[in-house]
Amino acid sequence: MEEEGRRRGAQGRGPRRGRVRQGHVRPRVEKGVPAKIGAPIASIGPAGSAQPAKQAKSDGEKAEKAKSEGPKAKAEPAAAETETAEGPEQEAPVAEEQPAQTTAEEPEAPPAAKPAPARRGSDGASDGAAVKASPLARRLAEQLGVDLSGVKGSGPDGRIVKEDVEALAKGKSGAARQAPAPARRATGPEVETLEPTRMQATIARRMAESKATVPEFTVTVEARVDLAVSMRQQLKDSVPGADKVTMTDFLVRACALALRKFPEVNSSWVDGRFQRKRSVNIGLAVAPSQGMGLLVPVVHDADTKDIVQISIESRQVIERARSGRPAEGDLSGATFSISNLGMFGVDEFVAIINPPEAAILAVGAIKDAAVVEDGRVVAGKVMRMTLSVDHRVFYGATAAQFMAEVKRLLENPVTLVVQAAQ
Repeated sequence: MEEEGRRRGAQGRGPRRGRVRQGHVRPRVEKGVPAKIGAPIASIGPAGSAQPAKQAKSDGEKAEKAKSEGPKAKAEPAAAETETAEGPEQEAPVAEEQPAQTTAEEPEAPPAAKPAPARRGSDGASDGAAVKASPLARRLAEQLGVDLSGVKGSGPDGRIVKEDVEALAKGKSGAARQAPAPARRATGPEVETLEPTRMQATIARRMAESKATVPEFTVTVEARVDLAVSMRQQLKDSVPGADKVTMTDFLVRACALALRKFPEVNSSWVDGRFQRKRSVNIGLAVAPSQGMGLLVPVVHDADTKDIVQISIESRQVIERARSGRPAEGDLSGATFSISNLGMFGVDEFVAIINPPEAAILAVGAIKDAAVVEDGRVVAGKVMRMTLSVDHRVFYGATAAQFMAEVKRLLENPVTLVVQAAQ
């Protein structure tokens, strides 16, 4: 029975702490008698020991005294008195009708422990710390000597990340950088009125006159210029004086030869009559060296000059016009004009006719493109050209034939380097 009671008592109790003084359980209060608060109700002693009746009474008196002594006495566990029972420590048997009550020995108070370091959360921030940073950012900050306090990170929920630390290490504020200050507006009136230069006034007058009086139409073609680009490089490498030949020089030469073949394009409409020009003078629309404006220096008798001569003369007249010291005839006498914006990356555009001329050619950039050659798709270099035409002077069929001739000459550039017969 004693062994069975011990086993049941062990099952009914929770985990024990420390060592327990065990023995027989001896009730100190008779059955049915109310017990006073703080008075012991049972004691545990060595097996076989007896508790005299007067001891129970004495224990009751001690409980009364402990109650009257105040909070300090109440703090003492009632079972502490039972620890003075004599006899060796042994496992206490538990009666079947009443589970054993055990009292754990109070362990000696350990020395004050140092506060544990703040535990890092899953996001790398200390639980109680104000700085919230990723583990990588913290390690990098320690290596670079960067103070993370007070820094607002650019990561989720304001977490400091590696990029913020690197920016701080370079002397920048990283994610905490302030937004750039708005640009200061210029002082003065909202609308400023400017007087045009004499050149700008002339351009405005003539362009308005052109759009108002010239019934124009346009024709666009695309030329394959792989051979022309290759020929230009060969000229620059092997022919003296050709080191500055441009595609515009090829265009001047091609248009000059086509104008000789189609003289009606090299004409004007004046006072209700056609005026066909004997000379082929090609104007080149260029920007001035400073400010806004438009200059049209002229290469005279372009059909009688080879590409190298055209290259040299065109550079000279452009330089004189831009310097403000044009020679006589440098800015007058054009019978046809070319405007090339390909060097600015423009694919194609439409130019305005410069009266009294009857046409102007607008040239776009040379671009790599997929082209069909003998039934195969190959890479090629193409250039788009648009001719603006005064419909009073010549018509669509002539414009198409003229553009077809210009295209043929550019795609067979050997015809451009042969001196024309007089």
